[in-house]
Amino acid sequence: MPIKPSDKNVLLIVVMLITASVTNPSIAQPGNQSDVQPSTQPGDQPYTQPAPQQWTLTSSVQQAIITSPELKKAMAELGVRQADIDLSSMWPDPEIGFKVDNKMGQDDGAGGYDLTDITVTQSIPMSRMKYQEEAAAASMKAAHFSQQFRSLQVQNRVSKVFHQLQFASAKLSLAEKQLKLANEMYGQDKGQSQGIVVRYLSPLEKMRLTIIREEARQASGSAEGKYKEALSEFVKLLHINMDSVASVSELLPVSDIPNLKQLSDLQNSHAQLSSQQQEVQAANHNIDVARSTQMIDPSIGLSWQRDTLFTGRENIYAIMFNIQIPLTDRKTTAESKATYKASQQKIELQLLKRELKINLNRSYTHLNHVVEQAVEYKKKVLKPAGKMLELTNKGFTSGELNILALVDANNTYFDARLTYLDLIYQARIELAEVKLYAGQLITDTQVQSASTNSANLNMGGR
Repeated sequence: MPIKPSDKNVLLIVVMLITASVTNPSIAQPGNQSDVQPSTQPGDQPYTQPAPQQWTLTSSVQQAIITSPELKKAMAELGVRQADIDLSSMWPDPEIGFKVDNKMGQDDGAGGYDLTDITVTQSIPMSRMKYQEEAAAASMKAAHFSQQFRSLQVQNRVSKVFHQLQFASAKLSLAEKQLKLANEMYGQDKGQSQGIVVRYLSPLEKMRLTIIREEARQASGSAEGKYKEALSEFVKLLHINMDSVASVSELLPVSDIPNLKQLSDLQNSHAQLSSQQQEVQAANHNIDVARSTQMIDPSIGLSWQRDTLFTGRENIYAIMFNIQIPLTDRKTTAESKATYKASQQKIELQLLKRELKINLNRSYTHLNHVVEQAVEYKKKVLKPAGKMLELTNKGFTSGELNILALVDANNTYFDARLTYLDLIYQARIELAEVKLYAGQLITDTQVQSASTNSANLNMGGR
């Protein structure tokens, strides 16, 4: 349908209005496109497998932070919250409507169809944008603290798996030592032993010594299996190859117990608590959002019409302002819903504070108990058992003691060693729990640096 020259001028005016509406900084999205960071999705980044080494808790946590899917997911959540912030400050897009009919053709008898109406409207968000931006900003802060808490959880899990591997390695070494001692003292390596077990052994004593050797061999095989299981879990968690693990550091007793008051003070700024506090703030802002969005945003519009008047075909211009008339009590209902959700978040914060305090006190009490027990056990059981085994071996070799004394001394010593290792392992696990509930990093500041580098890597250097 051809458009008359007079209509072209009107269309030009409409296009100019639309262009001004879209490009106006107060209407279009805030900020310059050049200021917006390009969004990238965090994913698996290529990295080189570490060389074979002795793994420590620090190096294990650093490696886990680089490869952890949990932290990558938390980084992606930050991207989601950032998108929410961007969306919260955006004005609605303008709308344009066209109308073509045959009214003027019928009025003047010319016939045909003509463009008779063009309307451009723009919704005005009024005050809701302010509250939306505040709620989105609080949610973003909550996501940042949540990421820190995820880091704490990853470190806690790595610590437990690492100490489990240490414990399995220590038990394997103990079992191999027990087997070596049995072989050297009771028959397998007599050629290399200088005059050990020189006295006559009855068939019953020989049978019992054979049982000791076999028990040591079975214990060594079982310990090796447990070690392989722990090693498999460790390498899968860190996303490394088996060949990268040359050894692990020795499982040592806990020598320094943190002060409970300092841990309690540290807990007040716990990442999980801080995240929940920001969720409460976001919920409070959402009450204002609900209060300000009960009615549809008012809109302003520009209208051009063409109609047949007594002077002929003429242009008609109009400015429109639309506002919703609230006939139902939507405002109170939506605001009450947001208020209840805010109350739920506040209650959740109270529950979280209570549980963190309970868990911290329980783990701290258990840690002290296990550490004290380990110290007493080493002093009153382990050292005497080692001395007793040494003296019993000499007495059995010289014929002063019988086979029963030797079996008892052997079992007592290695059982004591195993119990002591278990106490050390429990103390290490409990220390990791204490630091998790207190919100304290398990390792030193190098881990924080690794976390930052990992975040930059996974977000494509944003």
